[in-house]
Amino acid sequence: MKTISRYIMTLALLITAVSGAWAQTASYDIKEFVAPAAWETDEAVFTDADLPEDFMELTEDQAKAWTGAPKTGITVLVRGFNKDQNTVLCMFFNEGSTKGSTTPVKFTKKQIYYNSATTKYFYATASSGPEVAWDKAKKTGSFVMPAYDVEIDPIYAPAAQWAKVENVDQLPTAIEGIFAGTTDAIVKAGTVAMMGKTENPQGIVMYAVTSINQATAPELSAFSATVPTAENIADEGADVLVWYYIQGANTPDGQEATAENTFNDSEICTTPIKVTVLPNKYDIQFNAANDNTIEAGKATVKVGDAAATVTEGKLEGVKMGTKVTINAKNGYKFRKVAVKKGGAATLATALENGATVVIAFKYRDDGTCTFTNNNGTFTFVSGTGQLGGGNGPKQLSVENGKLIFKGSGTNSFTDRWSWYGFQVTFDPTANTYEVWKGSDLDVASFTSISVNGTDITDQLSELK
Repeated sequence: MKTISRYIMTLALLITAVSGAWAQTASYDIKEFVAPAAWETDEAVFTDADLPEDFMELTEDQAKAWTGAPKTGITVLVRGFNKDQNTVLCMFFNEGSTKGSTTPVKFTKKQIYYNSATTKYFYATASSGPEVAWDKAKKTGSFVMPAYDVEIDPIYAPAAQWAKVENVDQLPTAIEGIFAGTTDAIVKAGTVAMMGKTENPQGIVMYAVTSINQATAPELSAFSATVPTAENIADEGADVLVWYYIQGANTPDGQEATAENTFNDSEICTTPIKVTVLPNKYDIQFNAANDNTIEAGKATVKVGDAAATVTEGKLEGVKMGTKVTINAKNGYKFRKVAVKKGGAATLATALENGATVVIAFKYRDDGTCTFTNNNGTFTFVSGTGQLGGGNGPKQLSVENGKLIFKGSGTNSFTDRWSWYGFQVTFDPTANTYEVWKGSDLDVASFTSISVNGTDITDQLSELK
């Protein structure tokens, strides 16, 4: 027997793991099988007893991955033996490439002897070389140097790449306007480049969704090939981050692993996609023709199958897609139930009839005042907090198209430097506000404003 590679660290004999990264199989060497001279006239069938003592059985994929086949002539790699049929499991290599049948073959000893003039026979044996420790995450192999020479024959796999359109990577992108709790995708899927001119992609895109506060990419176990949807995002909606990378493709079935058909994972994106998922709960404002029908006890409301409570003419937090039923009580019937689209809360919304406006402020104590717009006249509903002398309820009025909040019911505010004056002027057109206060008020400020239950403070800019 002739040893082809006595001591080889067989990085070349690698197969791909599920993750797409290179992974090492059991280490083995390849030896040439030379028929004994006595076989020249032996007509007996070759059996497993004729196999070398150090013979090691290989899988078909392992045999195909052998890169050490001679580049000229015909080569047969004996990879196993079927004892039931006395047939050899082998791979044929011609001019260095896998070729021919992989089905079992029945040889006689004489055939092997005479064929050896034009055909070389090889078999695998357990490697006597050093054991290689493979780090899947880092894609590195390490070993302890023995007291003899070693050969290293690695195969390099490139990282999978993104498809390009006009030289632009086709990365995943955010999809806006998606509602929480739905099965709609929140990103448009990225596209992976193909293996050469084939229709096989270099890998698949993997995704992971985290909170907006996630500073670093999650562990690989958190990723999935499923394009993320809004299904598991809370009803209130949220800003989320979508992380992604390409999981490199394994070697296609029936092919030898090469740098053209086997790919490593790409790096996880350094800048995740920010996606704003919309809430799927909305408010219902009940407007009665002559009085508050619901709260007057003339009708009831059900959301789904459960009774609902309406407070100050509003039913809050009704989930999108939920059935809402209004029932008139005994002695009453509805002539008409009209439902129209409500507008998003803005500062301008405060000028609409029926709007509820809440002003929060601070002087000596935290204060909150609630007003209702009755055809342009804001009626004080409730309020707390103290300004200066604390004289009477605070006021909200409209002057020249602007909302004016006054911190006292008795001060005329004719003088900015009055004793305890405090006033906020809101401009609905410009979405701005301006605060001024009397000369003795060292701490007096407007803190927030909400319209119809929605805080709109962040919409506004302060005029200095």
